[in-house]
Amino acid sequence: MKLKIRTLYTTKIAIMKHIAWCLLLLSQCALGQIAKEDDLNDISGNPYLLKDWCEGVVRFTSGRTVNQFKLKFDCLKNMLLMQFNGSAFAAESKVQEFVMYPKNKDSLLFRRGFPQTDKTSESTYFQLLWQGKASLLRLPARNIIEEKQIVTVNGRISRRMEEVEYYYLYQNGALTLLPADRVALPEQFSDKKQPVAEFIAAHQLKMHSPDDFVQVVKKYNELLAGQ
Repeated sequence: MKLKIRTLYTTKIAIMKHIAWCLLLLSQCALGQIAKEDDLNDISGNPYLLKDWCEGVVRFTSGRTVNQFKLKFDCLKNMLLMQFNGSAFAAESKVQEFVMYPKNKDSLLFRRGFPQTDKTSESTYFQLLWQGKASLLRLPARNIIEEKQIVTVNGRISRRMEEVEYYYLYQNGALTLLPADRVALPEQFSDKKQPVAEFIAAHQLKMHSPDDFVQVVKKYNELLAGQ
């Protein structure tokens, strides 16, 4: 009995140390992020991908995986937030990827470490929509719009967040921004542009949704496989 109690106690201590380690990593960025919040107080709109906190899994570059935290993704700052016992923290740089599990929706996988572009860096999180020889990445973001015709009570120009999203093709170690234009899009698929254009026309895709882009990239992978 004493051995069993000691084993349970040891296990509990190990779990608490594991959680403490995670909180220590997260808190490294928390103070810096709090200092920036005041700059956003006068901007209307929702910066988060999803309104509610979600269950999730976080994987670090060391290979360590944790699932004790609830997750939220800030599209404005491209930042992962993690919650534990009611306290929220900004995830630090050693996070490699994370998965969010919204209620009654499909899971969302985000990953970073992709090549730098004019809009992104290697630390930018992308949602992985399709993985293959050519992968499809989605970047949900927010633009800040100044409404100069509207002035707030404190004399500042009114600002609001506009939801935007960008799609990238990841192939041969490079990222290519995909235009949300059904006519211009096939040009990004080099020698496969003609069959891709025909596929878009045949399925009447408007390129207004993630599913439209998934269908196109999936078709492109099929064409590559058939070479």
